[in-house]
Amino acid sequence: MSGHRHILLLTEDAALAALLPPRLAQESAAGRRFEAEAMAPALGLARLAEAAGRIDATLLDAAAPPGPAHWAVPLRDAGGGRPVLLLGGEGAPPAGITERIAKPVRVPELLSRLHALLAVFEASPEAAIALPGYAFHPAAKLLEGSDGARIRLTEKEAAILLYLHRAGGRAVPRAELLGEVWGYSSAVTTHTLETHVYRLRRKIEADPQEARLLVTDEGGYRLGGMPPAQSGP
Repeated sequence: MSGHRHILLLTEDAALAALLPPRLAQESAAGRRFEAEAMAPALGLARLAEAAGRIDATLLDAAAPPGPAHWAVPLRDAGGGRPVLLLGGEGAPPAGITERIAKPVRVPELLSRLHALLAVFEASPEAAIALPGYAFHPAAKLLEGSDGARIRLTEKEAAILLYLHRAGGRAVPRAELLGEVWGYSSAVTTHTLETHVYRLRRKIEADPQEARLLVTDEGGYRLGGMPPAQSGP
């Protein structure tokens, strides 16, 4: 599925915090761009809770005090079971850590492991996203309604909902959605997006003329019933 993946790097090493995020962005594979933000572990726990599932994986520096055993389970739980990778350290990783990556970090190896672990997570039942009135399964391209209804989505419809979810309460401009869901192709126009939104609303809205979930706002779209996002998806 198109769109970027957001990674949280938890470290108190200023050099690692400055160097690793831009390397991840630079070497990401096409269609699966990784963007990372760095902060101290205590702040990262609050960030994971605020982001409500919009952070895909966490990287924990084993050197961050008081040590990985202190942070591992809280980070796993705050991230909803999403991958937590430990950077460095020795021996078996503590409970709550998905995998260990050796330091110094080899970015291609790290990206390969992130791709693999995220693919496993996204296909799991735990990956369901709570939307107003629905459980959204992006990998299965499926919405399960609170009334038991099952709504099949096309790949683009699922990608639209996933990207808007990652944006939280932010209104996403049409041009941004076109770029992230379809890529920056001259063959894709705003009309393409409007057609998909029209069809998607007919599937998911009680009254497509009075949309409450897929809302038009500020020259773009946002998901209704979502808390305002503090930053981009």
